[in-house]
Amino acid sequence: MAATAPDMEAPSAPTGPSNIARPTLAEALASIRAPSGWKRRLEDPANTFIRYPIALAMTRLFVRTPVTPNQISLTQPILAAFAGWQVTFGSYEHDLLAVLLFELRSILDCCDGSVARAKKMSSPSGHAIDGLADWLGVVFLYIGILIRFQVHPPTAVLGFGSTTLVSTVGVLGVLLLAGIQGGMRSFTSDYFRVKFVSVFEGGKDDTLDTLRAKILALGPHSTFFEKAEVLIGRMGHLTFNHVYLTRKKAMEVRSGDLVDALRREENAPATRVLAFLWAISNGDAFLTYIMIGLLFDKLWLLQELYATVGIATIAALCIASSSFVKSRTGRTAEPKLSRAA
Repeated sequence: MAATAPDMEAPSAPTGPSNIARPTLAEALASIRAPSGWKRRLEDPANTFIRYPIALAMTRLFVRTPVTPNQISLTQPILAAFAGWQVTFGSYEHDLLAVLLFELRSILDCCDGSVARAKKMSSPSGHAIDGLADWLGVVFLYIGILIRFQVHPPTAVLGFGSTTLVSTVGVLGVLLLAGIQGGMRSFTSDYFRVKFVSVFEGGKDDTLDTLRAKILALGPHSTFFEKAEVLIGRMGHLTFNHVYLTRKKAMEVRSGDLVDALRREENAPATRVLAFLWAISNGDAFLTYIMIGLLFDKLWLLQELYATVGIATIAALCIASSSFVKSRTGRTAEPKLSRAA
């Protein structure tokens, strides 16, 4: 769910790689770098300290080969499917192999965006493929978890199901809630990461401005992935701003003085606390905790926590972030709109 990790920056325009001059090897190698600034603040610590150092070394190898970012992205759900298969066995040896396979998937997820930038192959389609690969990876992993607990019924820890074993219906219910919670983490953390990074580092609010540009760029020849990316962006805007950004509205609006108001709060303690909470609560962190649960044989306890405390905490963090924006700007997260010049 690392779809939106810092290596997957939204492109500013829907231009493909065909009309961009290919970099030299030296230029490509020089462009490879780890996330910094606000991108690093909002990153899962496991990505920052473990996966990115490995991914950057792998990226330096990939740029010397014909391997494309899309090929790296599409490899990830295959690895996740094998990891999910290993989870079904319910033994520590298979769990360890599942962790290794899924960690390789997560490292590659940190690679594809870096390779795309290094080779100047970023595109809206590639960004959408990367997001789709992330979601498929989670689905395949959870299919394995579901089969595992059907074959090896879990012992109830927090009171779901019977006092001894959780029924099949109980397993399905808990895993469904845990999966919904994971989707909430990924969707909401992506939105606020884009907002905070673009405001504090770019002086603009990409949750509105980039979405606006993508909506206006849509046409009869737009790809499925471009349309899907716009739909996801519209859903985020609707969720947090209570406005569905139609083409007509996109032609009329831009972000207002909300950006200046928030930038004054960049180094405030509340801002830093929110950044830390999102770093340990985002979609990548969600998957990291699952790997830890597998290693320490606490996978079912983790699912129960996700289905209860997890939903409550991510909802509270969303409310806190929206309230933070409102209190610092004197309005809701939707800025007072002004007509474009």
